[in-house]
Amino acid sequence: MPIPVLMYHSISNDNNKISVSVSNFKKQMRLMHSLGYKGYCLNKINLKTSKKKFVITFDDGYENIFTEAMPILKELNFSATCFIVNKKIGYFNDWDKKQKNFKKKKLMNKKQIKIWIKNGFEVGSHTMNHYNLKTLNENQKKIQILKPKQFFKREYGVNIESFSYPFGSYNVECLKILKNKYKFAVTTNRSRYVKGKFNRLEIPRVPVNSNTSIFKYFLKISTFYEDIKFKM
Repeated sequence: MPIPVLMYHSISNDNNKISVSVSNFKKQMRLMHSLGYKGYCLNKINLKTSKKKFVITFDDGYENIFTEAMPILKELNFSATCFIVNKKIGYFNDWDKKQKNFKKKKLMNKKQIKIWIKNGFEVGSHTMNHYNLKTLNENQKKIQILKPKQFFKREYGVNIESFSYPFGSYNVECLKILKNKYKFAVTTNRSRYVKGKFNRLEIPRVPVNSNTSIFKYFLKISTFYEDIKFKM
């Protein structure tokens, strides 16, 4: 059965394209719950658990994931993965500065990340600085991809297993660096996940944005709507 790996960024009422409103997020999660789905973090994607499984991922580590999304997830007994940008912890999304409709958003701080982990949620890496990996040389790529593992082990006592490519941008060199260090990596390629069909380091996702209606959301998670958008 295909597994929808949901890609969220921000859960907020700030009318930003990448933000899903708090009420819409609540509706989406409650719909999944009523349909009998169980929400998992990425590192549990291949476990033989309930048949109706979906994975919840958040890129960038916005503070509103901690304040708005986490209570909703806890209420429904869902888990999730949040991809953190190491050097930006407690800071803001400065990598978006050049975008036309830029909105400054606070990122989770160290204490909030600790509580996130303590509550059984997964943290993954979104690199050190949110650089486009394709623009870096091999050594720079290694720093961006491998340093977060040391950081999370040292600061939080966790072995991170999941990775998300900033801007969805990567190449063969990235895959080689990731191969023996991470179990899973997510892309911005669109499709639901099927074990055996996709490389574990090139997992496609189902994007959910501000304009995703509940009907469109249902189509995305339960039909081939996203699968036909997949491009190799």
